[in-house]
Amino acid sequence: MELRKLIIHELIKEKESNQVEIVLSEELIPNNDESTALVSALSDSYRSDRILYAIFDNTEGKYFPEKFSEYRHAQRDDTDFISFTKLVMGNLVGFIKPVIFATGGYVIFAEYSENGYNFVSIFLIRDVEGKILRKTRNSYSIQTVEYVDTKNLAMACRINENRIDEDEINYLSFTQLRQQEVSEYFKAWISIQQIESSSDYTKALYTIITQIVPPIDPETTLPYPIETFRNLVYSYASSSPNDTVNIRDLSQHFYGNPNTVSDYANANNISLDTEFRYNKRQLKKFVKLEVNRDGINLKFSRGTLNEKIRISEEDPNIVIIESQSFANALRVEIENN
Repeated sequence: MELRKLIIHELIKEKESNQVEIVLSEELIPNNDESTALVSALSDSYRSDRILYAIFDNTEGKYFPEKFSEYRHAQRDDTDFISFTKLVMGNLVGFIKPVIFATGGYVIFAEYSENGYNFVSIFLIRDVEGKILRKTRNSYSIQTVEYVDTKNLAMACRINENRIDEDEINYLSFTQLRQQEVSEYFKAWISIQQIESSSDYTKALYTIITQIVPPIDPETTLPYPIETFRNLVYSYASSSPNDTVNIRDLSQHFYGNPNTVSDYANANNISLDTEFRYNKRQLKKFVKLEVNRDGINLKFSRGTLNEKIRISEEDPNIVIIESQSFANALRVEIENN
């Protein structure tokens, strides 16, 4: 991780109160081992939480996206970053004030690069131990990061600037709390708009399962064949009583590590909510399709349909198979027989 800018503001609000106060820092936290360790710990904690993907709601009057765009088109020096964070902090007050059960904390704005991507992240943490941050005259000092974990990270949003530059969707990712009312104010403040469908996420899961190294088969102590792994994932997902897939649970089930699948998605720039309702039609791509007619037995993964195997548009009675390895194997069979 390469940390570029870090600033911390305080949001003061007690539960069951509509009194809100903000304490704004006037300068950035120095870039050193402690500040980098803090952001790295928060980033790790963030990735272990339930993550959803989205874009900005860029309709007129949305304050946060407008100010963020202004910052991106400015010189992006320290003064610009401080100004941006202070402006959106002032705007945050109006969103949290009417939410009776919401509480305050420290709002951390960080600009950094990680795994080849440029991020601006906002973390809301609650320093319940009182051992992470200490107020100085114009900012905060970092004492230790050993207490920074999921219980401290209340809410967070990460903006992937590479995806914005490349006009990709889902350049925002954010944590989703179970307390819907409490987390909604945070989403409204950032101006988050979710656009991905269950079909898109099921397709993304298929891409990951096709590309990732399969887990070890305990019977053979070798990685599962890809078709076997796809079938196992299909069975696992389709057995869900509410038609949802939790990626952390799936990863724990197959790899013994809840982060393996999501880490692969992040490393390969694949958007995938931590939990989503799967699309039944797209899920069927995980299993094989078998047709037995006219003495021809054709068995293949549904994922290759319209990619390597397709029905001719010119003649509906012609099936086209485009595969060099399949053609070579067929030639060998013909020559040997």
